[in-house]
Amino acid sequence: MALHATRQFIGSLTLLLLLLFVGHATGPMAAWGQALDLKDRPVADIRVLGLEQVKPQLVYNQIRTQKGGPYDVRAVKQDIVRITHLNRFAKVDARVEQQQDGSIILTYQVVELPLLSDVQVVGNKRLPDQQLLARVRVRTGDPAHNFLIERGRHQIVHAYEEEGYFDTTVTVDQQLLGESRIVMYRVVEGVRQRIRAIYFEGNHAFSDKQLQAQIQSKTHTFLFRRGEFSKQRTLVDRDLLRDFYHQRGFLEAEATRDFQVSPQGQDVILTFTVHEGPQYLVDSIQITRNSLFSDAAILEAIPLRKGDVYSVNHTNASEQAIKNLYGQMGYIGTTVRIDPVFLESPASHVKVQVSIQEGKPYWIGEVTIKGNHLTQDRVVKRLLHGILPGRRFEGPQLTKTRKSLEQGSSLFDQGGSITLLGDPNDTHRDVLIEVREKNTGSLSFGAAVSSDAGVVGAVDLVQRNFDIMDTPESLGDLLSGKAFRGAGQFMHTSLQPGRESSRYSASFREPHLLDSNVFLDMKGFVFDIEREKHDEERAGGTFGFGQRFGDIWSASIRTRFELIDMTNIESDASVDIFEENGENQLSSLGLSITRSTANATTIPPRGGSRLSFSASRGGALGGDYNFTKVSIQHKQFWTVEEDFFGRHTVASMNMRVGYIANRAPVFERFYAGGRGFRGFEFRGIGPRGIRNDTGVIGDDPIGGDFLFLFGVEYNVPIYEKSLRGVMFIDTGTLNEEFNFSNYRVSVGGGIRLQVPFLGRAPFALDLAIPIVREPTDEKQIFSFDLSMPFQ
Repeated sequence: MALHATRQFIGSLTLLLLLLFVGHATGPMAAWGQALDLKDRPVADIRVLGLEQVKPQLVYNQIRTQKGGPYDVRAVKQDIVRITHLNRFAKVDARVEQQQDGSIILTYQVVELPLLSDVQVVGNKRLPDQQLLARVRVRTGDPAHNFLIERGRHQIVHAYEEEGYFDTTVTVDQQLLGESRIVMYRVVEGVRQRIRAIYFEGNHAFSDKQLQAQIQSKTHTFLFRRGEFSKQRTLVDRDLLRDFYHQRGFLEAEATRDFQVSPQGQDVILTFTVHEGPQYLVDSIQITRNSLFSDAAILEAIPLRKGDVYSVNHTNASEQAIKNLYGQMGYIGTTVRIDPVFLESPASHVKVQVSIQEGKPYWIGEVTIKGNHLTQDRVVKRLLHGILPGRRFEGPQLTKTRKSLEQGSSLFDQGGSITLLGDPNDTHRDVLIEVREKNTGSLSFGAAVSSDAGVVGAVDLVQRNFDIMDTPESLGDLLSGKAFRGAGQFMHTSLQPGRESSRYSASFREPHLLDSNVFLDMKGFVFDIEREKHDEERAGGTFGFGQRFGDIWSASIRTRFELIDMTNIESDASVDIFEENGENQLSSLGLSITRSTANATTIPPRGGSRLSFSASRGGALGGDYNFTKVSIQHKQFWTVEEDFFGRHTVASMNMRVGYIANRAPVFERFYAGGRGFRGFEFRGIGPRGIRNDTGVIGDDPIGGDFLFLFGVEYNVPIYEKSLRGVMFIDTGTLNEEFNFSNYRVSVGGGIRLQVPFLGRAPFALDLAIPIVREPTDEKQIFSFDLSMPFQ
């Protein structure tokens, strides 16, 4: 009996659970209208219930299901997703009601989120409310969405981490939020922790110095490096060390990190422990599925060799080399996979398997350009390296074009793209080029102050997308900026009136004359300079042609014509100045060659170099003087390190050499000092002239025929991306003939302040002390340079 009763109980319980399951399962189906008899039924009406604060039209705009259209449960689910993404509702449901005529009424039921009555931050002392609330992006009157509130909490934490307070905690007062709809972020500020020492353990293959160069954490250095400690950054460093070993064949290497905090909680000692493991070598290389190129041709193209250390760098370079090899033949869809096979014998060796899926060659069909509303198509095509209709695709050129479009240019914003259209099975593929035009014109008003030139006003009109042939059809075209635009030419007009010097100039540059690599330059100028013992007025112009050779080299030939008027010469001025009294005519024909692998920024983050050579013959086209002037300048940049915030420490070297053959007038000679040779006044070193009134050597600088300057500089970030520090050594000499006598040396340091409203050029302030100098040199301990645009 007991067994029978038990069986009856189990059977009844099973039936009850089954009924509950069926009821639970069929309930949502009815609510969602998933029953078979509702599919494709006409929707008689669509309703939204539960709205009080949100406008109904905002919700209806998200609904794709149409009144009178067929019912589709998938479309309803997508409607719910779109309504939910408005971030205005805590819950969104849908239900259907069947009518007697077979149609249905679709109802969306929403539960609105309450609106916030206030957003506050408390407990913060080191960062102001305004700065933190700007990061939160949750405002009074916004819906009380948990995701947005939590995102604001993370933003406050990140704001403190950027300032070096990595142990800061931020919480939300949930009780206050529920009762009063007030978001209150409670901040418990941590101590700004600094790294005092970094140690490495277990490393045998690489020195501590080599490993230190791989990580982003740096020790604290007074004034020049804050050395903030970040737990998240040390985890990144751990992975960087592991990747560093993997890239050098230590495929089993692992790294861990540990840290000790001082009792005061401010100083941290960071320790990385490395487990190196064996270094793997390449035993053999096996290539499969290749038919266009032989094994020997592929092995010759890749950097990976038998007996080499197996490294990720080598495999990535080998993969790209194979793609480039096929890409040169139009096989731009070739895929390459390189895998290591670990061998038991010999130990610590791998067999490298290279699998190639060749694909087929492609030719370029039509090339369509979009996004250039003002810029001519031919200007955009300058960014296309060989992507022309009818030509065969080449992988390297395609990669170069894609990179040019993504990085942008002086005419286009970043984010351009190149898309291959059509069926991948077709042999010809059309190409879509999309660009995003940027504002290329500017009119700026400002002032500049420097220790070299004093106070100078500045009015600059610049157009980097100028078109000298696009004359306006009306005054409206001119005022709206539609005229004189679109050809990619460069126009710059500058007015710089000043107390000690005034400069006025207008320049024009055609970078691609007749759509070639030949460029044309023209410039006209008027200078008015008050020297110590005379006034100097100069008016003239230059005209030249040049050509680019690839992306690095360029050469040009330029002519120059000038009228120089030397007036108001004081009686005690030097004889050299009196010799040029009055009007003088000067012409020259010059050649210049440049090579640049550094970008145009003040501090190239990726390093590189700039080399320029110029030689000109004064008097080649007439005038009062005959001399030859040669100058060479070389700047080299090295990226020493990049910190966690993407700031670069850069070392640089600058060398300048100049020589003049035959007699040159005083206004064409070389001078040194000021910002070009810190520690000495502008034109403060070099030969001194013989006074015209007494016949003895005076204090007027008269320049030299031989110039040699050499300097090194170390530029480090101090605070965010706005303040940097520099340390430098400037050396050199300036003489009347070719020799290295009278050599000077100065050492010093300074700051660079980059503030957006001060323009692109940073405010520079340097302190320099001459440690080797001549008695006639004029010292200048402080030098500065500041440009201030007017708002």
